[in-house]
Amino acid sequence: MTLVCGLFFFWPARTLPNVDDLFFIPWAMELAETGRHWNPLLAVQFPGLETYHLQPRLHLIFAGWFFALAGANTTTVVVFEFLCYALASFLFVSLSFRLNLRLAALFAPLMFAPSYAVAGFRLELTGAVLFLSGLLLLLPLMRKTVQGERAQGHFETGCNILGMALLGCAPLAAPAVFAWSLGAIAVIEGLRLWYRQASFLRIFMEGSCALLLALAVFAVSVEFEFAAFLEQFTYHASRSTGGGVNDEAIFRALIFAAVAGVLFRCKAPLAAAYCLALAAGQGLGAFLHDKALIRNLAATMVFLMAADAVLNMRWQVFKAGLFATVFLVLTVNFASFYVFSREAGNQEAVLSTYRQDLQDGHRVFVDEVMAHHFLEQKTDGALSWTWGGTFPKGRPTGLIDLADGDVWYVSEYTLRGYLRGYHAVARSIWSEPDYRRVPQIQCLFGRHACNLPAARWTMMRLERKDGEVFVEELGSGAPPRLLEGA
Repeated sequence: MTLVCGLFFFWPARTLPNVDDLFFIPWAMELAETGRHWNPLLAVQFPGLETYHLQPRLHLIFAGWFFALAGANTTTVVVFEFLCYALASFLFVSLSFRLNLRLAALFAPLMFAPSYAVAGFRLELTGAVLFLSGLLLLLPLMRKTVQGERAQGHFETGCNILGMALLGCAPLAAPAVFAWSLGAIAVIEGLRLWYRQASFLRIFMEGSCALLLALAVFAVSVEFEFAAFLEQFTYHASRSTGGGVNDEAIFRALIFAAVAGVLFRCKAPLAAAYCLALAAGQGLGAFLHDKALIRNLAATMVFLMAADAVLNMRWQVFKAGLFATVFLVLTVNFASFYVFSREAGNQEAVLSTYRQDLQDGHRVFVDEVMAHHFLEQKTDGALSWTWGGTFPKGRPTGLIDLADGDVWYVSEYTLRGYLRGYHAVARSIWSEPDYRRVPQIQCLFGRHACNLPAARWTMMRLERKDGEVFVEELGSGAPPRLLEGA
């Protein structure tokens, strides 16, 4: 099942790049090729950060090792994303089997796949794997806890320390997982106290061992440059957008907690404990930091465990039908994209124009679609429109940021996908009737799963010349047109 999903959702020519890919991919590839932490696209926006601690490095280190072995190009990026999806699916399948939730195990790879289809190369790929590994290792001790057994052997103790350490390492790959790890640890150790499975002293000692392991991993990952990490990480965080309390996350946390309560009443205490741990993580995520992939995976896990545990064996056909229906709804836009989209046939025109622009000395901006589908992630000589300038919040808000002589390569998917409604740039370049997208239902996975293009991938070239902006659809044969008011 996982392999089938891989062929459908992780085919390189149809994968959907994420807005943050240019933040992370060149960094990991630079590590693979030279051994240093650096990103030439980010270096323009963040000058003087020689050691590059803008994010925790664990995800980038794992990916860099993989690229060093497998090569650095679009295909290996997609393979790495698939491997992270496959590992996460395997871990939850293993957990479900041990909870005797066989239908949840069967449908988990299907239900996980749509979330990964829009995640791109984000840090949560490896963060989710570490998080799920920790939850799986904590199962033996959790089973004894809810059964009221106070006896704890060396095996359970070792699993607990290693599991907690992995939960501690997950935020070192992806800061967005910090709330989920903290919530899971609080609930699991709280249940041990509640059921009197362990004393506070034992919990403290085991937790201290786990923390020391996680801190050792952290120290090695930042090369013991603690002060530089703190300075650069906080500097980057101060420039990030967002903040405040996420009301939607609080609502989801309440639903997860209610599901846990139902599972406790239905005599499924282990599944209930895991749902309660996810509820705590989602609740903390409303106040700290939360990202789509881990949030969607948590919701999927709660749904699968709840439906399979609450409904008994007589409802097997109904449960299978329910899971299949939800999967079809979640994937209908991607299926439509596969069936109805076509190749734009502009590869040669885009690449020849791009190379000429670099040769002519233009400052060239690219988007993630250009890097992913045209440049094989080889962006040397280019800048990222999202991360390539020293703007107050990183991303330019209008074409005024395109200086005279600058060139910007941007796909229609970028413009009418996630930029739509957020930038005057999108509307001025591409009016609504001009954009051709495949048939779709209302978006369920954020802007990256919306407005999927009918032509893969139409590329626009914008150039400011003598104070005016000209826009050209590369490969269409149409001449550049003047963009009024730009």
